[in-house]
Amino acid sequence: MRGWMKDERQMICCCSDGTRPVIFKIDRLDYQRVSIKGMGCENCEKKIRAAFEALPGVKEVTASHETGVAEVFLEAGVPEKTEGMYEKALSGIEGYEVTGVEE
Repeated sequence: MRGWMKDERQMICCCSDGTRPVIFKIDRLDYQRVSIKGMGCENCEKKIRAAFEALPGVKEVTASHETGVAEVFLEAGVPEKTEGMYEKALSGIEGYEVTGVEE
């Protein structure tokens, strides 16, 4: 499928629901797991989700105080995906520390 679309992060698929063909486009999102120290309750999850969702290019954020991890889904090829962007987003909220970012 390489070279088939102008953007390697997009794909157009076709299937049938039994009566007619269905065509849809799939955009691949970048994904990062952000480990956060200090997340202890559901209110903490809400604060972290709000801080990360305010970042440019962020499509969706899930956070779990049980695991201490926020999953961030970014638009493909976001140029703002830079070192320290999560730390900056949490800098205005006391009590949280980013301990790692995995792609």
